[in-house]
Amino acid sequence: MQTAMRLHSSRNKQQGFTLLELLIASIIFAIMAIMAYGGLDNVMNNSRSSEQALSRLQQVQQSITIISRDFSQLVPRAVRDEYGNIQPSLNTANDVDNLIEFTRGGRPNPANLLRSTLVRVAYQFDDEKLVRLQWPQLDNAPGMEAKKTTLIDDIESVTIRFLDQNAEWQEQWPPVNTGASINDTITSRPIAIEIILNLTDWGEIRRLYAMD
Repeated sequence: MQTAMRLHSSRNKQQGFTLLELLIASIIFAIMAIMAYGGLDNVMNNSRSSEQALSRLQQVQQSITIISRDFSQLVPRAVRDEYGNIQPSLNTANDVDNLIEFTRGGRPNPANLLRSTLVRVAYQFDDEKLVRLQWPQLDNAPGMEAKKTTLIDDIESVTIRFLDQNAEWQEQWPPVNTGASINDTITSRPIAIEIILNLTDWGEIRRLYAMD
């Protein structure tokens, strides 16, 4: 009888966990939780980085598409500014804020409205952003404002140069001291236009557009 009671008492003492075992279990659980949280945090950070990279890729691709569409459809059509002065079809000196201003064709007209298929556009480099401007009509009227669209941000520099008929690169257009007549100057076009975008994250993007 006493032997049975001692066995029963021994079993009761062996039930449950000691304080040390609970502490060890808690520490192990805490370590596993920290490791799991760290892994989840890495996954979330990688996901955000992938989304940012994809968004940047889409921005650059869309911007290059717009730039290519504009520069591949240049037309020799001069315009009048808001003061009535004639401006060349392609001009880099009309406005100190604009890198370049020109007339392009291919304006969509799905409703077949009575309007020109030509449009006047310009590009600005402002606060590390490449901005596109488009006017509602070719010839400017006083108070008429252009629609501005930011194409790419985080840009260090933008360079545009022009290949003339003598196969020489010009930093501005129309080029100076060519001896051409005024009529030829206002409608002249280069053989090719080169655009160099220097992005802070991607480095240099260079595009060359041949004029037909």
